[in-house]
Amino acid sequence: MIYLDNAATTFPKPNEVYKEVLNCMENYAANPGRSSHKLAIKAQSKIMETREMIKEIFNIPDPFQIVFTSNATESLNIGIKGILKSGDHVISTVIEHNSVLRPLNSLMKKGIEVTLLKVDKNGRIDLDEIKQQIKTNTKLIIINHASNVIGTVQPISAIGKIAKDAGVLFMVDASQSAGTINIDVEESNIDLLAFPGHKGLFGPQGTQVCL
Repeated sequence: MIYLDNAATTFPKPNEVYKEVLNCMENYAANPGRSSHKLAIKAQSKIMETREMIKEIFNIPDPFQIVFTSNATESLNIGIKGILKSGDHVISTVIEHNSVLRPLNSLMKKGIEVTLLKVDKNGRIDLDEIKQQIKTNTKLIIINHASNVIGTVQPISAIGKIAKDAGVLFMVDASQSAGTINIDVEESNIDLLAFPGHKGLFGPQGTQVCL
């Protein structure tokens, strides 16, 4: 079999992934944080171990800033809808995934002002245009790090600096880049990072993160 859809989910996974999933199901698949028995403690320990590993990979200051969700769409929706309130302004692009564009479109009906930046023929954002579009009520900039359609990789460190200098929150959709392209949350001034565990990180489906 030749599998060419790794942008949707990676396949096959490394053998270590299959072994550890089976090990969990057979030996410690209890509810973490719900009890003090041995299996629950083991499950909770594994979650903490995972937090620490994610913290190291993405240079996240605090492992307890990490939130596990069911998919990247949920992570993005939590971030977008949790931050933006009526009267706020958000900047994004015309080439975002529907998991960003659809909630933004919905929020426009609730008094959120949305600016969608165009891109050049290579899919790149004009950094000067981002600066020009920032207003006094701009609350959030949300950018797709790597496009699942055209493959363009945006300069998130440069965009993060623009956001920080303007006092604007910066959210990155790293669905296609996490685990494939190095991401440093601190260096790139990323306030919220959403990514799946089942693509570039080779985890099972249903494992995603938002911080």
